[in-house]
Amino acid sequence: SLADIAASVSVVHRRERFRAHAASVSAMHADPRIRVLTPYQLDGLEGDDGLLSGVRIARIGGSTEIVPAEALLALFGLAGDLTPLADWGIAAGQKSIPVDPISCVTARPGIHAIGDVADYPGKLKLILTGFAEAAAAAHAVHGRVFPGKSLRTEYSTTRGVPGLAPAVDVETA
Repeated sequence: SLADIAASVSVVHRRERFRAHAASVSAMHADPRIRVLTPYQLDGLEGDDGLLSGVRIARIGGSTEIVPAEALLALFGLAGDLTPLADWGIAAGQKSIPVDPISCVTARPGIHAIGDVADYPGKLKLILTGFAEAAAAAHAVHGRVFPGKSLRTEYSTTRGVPGLAPAVDVETA
């Protein structure tokens, strides 16, 4: 889609193989307006006075180069290796971090984990679960971030969808 509006598009990916739908990957490779750079990863940004002029990329296990750029759209995944977190005191295993399912707090107070990396008995690895965990963690840290301020929760069922009349007037019901 960006190739239709941008002067140029470069796709930087850390593996030769993509996990996207095969037809999308084929279309990307077939489009002469798109430069596909694999296996590379982001190494740094270039620019002056807050304006981006280039993205420095590093070939996995090799050299670096600068791709001229005015904008960077980062869509990234994370490697499943949690060993860099070994010294954080959060009991990180190789692929998951145990959390309290109510607050998503780890073994170290003040550090919360959500999404696929968070683990607890009965965990369902669904994007919906990750959204719920994000809300639970945000509620859990509110007092730490805003000491002394109460947290007022609004529910979509009491306010409804903006622009649509509620099915039931909650004020008089």
